[in-house]
Amino acid sequence: MLSSLLLLSSIALANGPKFSVLGELEPAPFEGVLFDPEATAILMSEKEFWSSECDLEIEFQLDKQATKYKLEFANAQISYRAASDEYDLMIQRKDLEIEKLQKILKKQSPYQKWLWFGGGATAAVVVINLATNLVAATK
Repeated sequence: MLSSLLLLSSIALANGPKFSVLGELEPAPFEGVLFDPEATAILMSEKEFWSSECDLEIEFQLDKQATKYKLEFANAQISYRAASDEYDLMIQRKDLEIEKLQKILKKQSPYQKWLWFGGGATAAVVVINLATNLVAATK
């Protein structure tokens, strides 16, 4: 406890960095501001500190943007894969449906297609001849 009291008292007694503004007629070759070594050290180190802090902030923001981009890219890839899989499933389902419909159509089709076709064509010719004869008879 005594050591912490001594430490606090030495901090309280410290005056901190000092500077002085010199006028034109005061003993200096030019008008300006005079800093003691502690104030000069603070000024010089603050430049490095702020430069380092700026670099760290830039690095942090770039890393944050890179992580966000990677997440969005991964989400886009997942969405693409899901849509592609859904499309493939739909195509498979449609292929199965086409197959089933073709089987049903084959079952319902007559076995002697050419006979039915020939019979239909013959019936069509007979109907056309009858209609032509009927039209000719009425004139």
